[in-house]
Amino acid sequence: MSFLKGFVGEIISPVQRAIYSVASFIYGSIADIKEWRDLRGNYEKLKERVEQLEKELLRMNELEKQNQRLKKLLDFAVGREDLVVTGARVTGKDPGNWFNVFTIDKGRNQGIEVNMAVVTDQGLVGRVIEVGPNWAKVRSIIDSQSSISGIVERTRDNGIIKGNNAFGMEDGTCSMVYLPLDSEVSEGDKVITSGLGDFLPKGIYIGEVTKVVRYKKDLYKTAIIKPRVDFQRLEEVLVVKGRVGE
Repeated sequence: MSFLKGFVGEIISPVQRAIYSVASFIYGSIADIKEWRDLRGNYEKLKERVEQLEKELLRMNELEKQNQRLKKLLDFAVGREDLVVTGARVTGKDPGNWFNVFTIDKGRNQGIEVNMAVVTDQGLVGRVIEVGPNWAKVRSIIDSQSSISGIVERTRDNGIIKGNNAFGMEDGTCSMVYLPLDSEVSEGDKVITSGLGDFLPKGIYIGEVTKVVRYKKDLYKTAIIKPRVDFQRLEEVLVVKGRVGE
């Protein structure tokens, strides 16, 4: 029996070692697959978390920028306590790069009326031209159909400020026409609203003179004005509803 057992053992042992090796390999492979799946699952969770954090960071940055813009508008309102203003958000605009005509999210229900002035902390934007229940349409001072009265701060010359943005010819400037021929207006002069005969309060900053010209046959000078307001980036504005006490 001992000889037979030894003989059988000689035959079975290599087979058992082979079976053990194969089983170990299969077990190890299964363990690797499970580990890989775990890693893959963790990776997907981390990726999703990173995307959530990126969205949150973007939202926080956007809120921070909005707060900075609103703080500047508030500074304007504090600096002009004689005016009653209300904040509004720009909700739409005509096609193109410039805010020639745009809509805001305040209207008749919030006390907005046609011809009210619209401003930012940088100066005059334009005036309200149409009002709905909860919206209003604004025409900016650079639009070719805009016409308001202004005054050169240094020389006190009065003139009419017209927008220069027409279809196919848009540069974001205005022209101040009907300036007297003896006007000493020059490049760098500041221009503000005159408050004469119209709806806009006096003293709101408009922009700076970049060039003075006199066209042939004209009996007046014309000043080209670069507005202070960035008419390619408008997001929040203030609507001037009147003066305190009115």
